[in-house]
Amino acid sequence: MKEEVENIKFEEALEKLEQTVRKIESGQLTLDETIEAFTKGVKLYNHCLRMLNEAEGKIKMIVEKENGKYEEIDFTI
Repeated sequence: MKEEVENIKFEEALEKLEQTVRKIESGQLTLDETIEAFTKGVKLYNHCLRMLNEAEGKIKMIVEKENGKYEEIDFTI
């Protein structure tokens, strides 16, 4: 499953995570199926979080300095 998750794009991983949550919340799964779905959901969540953290590191802000020139700086929260 790890290799499956690492090769999918963010949007696809997020959609699969949402589907997994809906399955769990439906109450239609057996205990074993719920545990398997939960495990899959955690892997998808971690994959999405990792991708978001990587994207955040790539985002830059352009800031106007006092002298009227612009400077590119790293974006931080």
